[in-house]
Amino acid sequence: MKYILSIVAICLLVLSLSCKSKEEPFNSTIEVIAEFSELQTLINAQDHEVLVMNFWSTTCAPCIKEMPHFNTLNTSYDDKKVKILLVSLEKAKRLDTHIYPFVKKLGIVPEVVVLTDPNYNIWTDNIDTSWYGALPATLITKGDKRKFRFGSYESYEELQADVEELLGEQ
Repeated sequence: MKYILSIVAICLLVLSLSCKSKEEPFNSTIEVIAEFSELQTLINAQDHEVLVMNFWSTTCAPCIKEMPHFNTLNTSYDDKKVKILLVSLEKAKRLDTHIYPFVKKLGIVPEVVVLTDPNYNIWTDNIDTSWYGALPATLITKGDKRKFRFGSYESYEELQADVEELLGEQ
């Protein structure tokens, strides 16, 4: 009887270890940025042709719905031509309770940062003068060219078309 219980225990241990090793990869490094100027420095330092910057929150249903499109975009353009930066506008205290679990659950791979700068009325104008801070919002840039979208992408194809539009411009 002890022999059978030992074999069952070993099988359960092996099974649980194999399940853990098959977890989807996700971005487990999330930086908290206190001021928009720090985010601007991060943006300017990136080695990319096109930057896709999405502003989101785990409490925003349209943000959650469109998030898989950014993951797909990251997979489609992993050749460094396109850099994806997902900017959460939640409080830093929600990092462990909401943001990390959300990123892990969806298997989000693109870079994620949390911007906690409370001066929305100042820094949102640096993104786009028509934006008042509502979510989701996406800024796609290539050099001096910019494409701003307020609202969610209903499909990956919509997002890809906006990226391709800027990639195709010289």
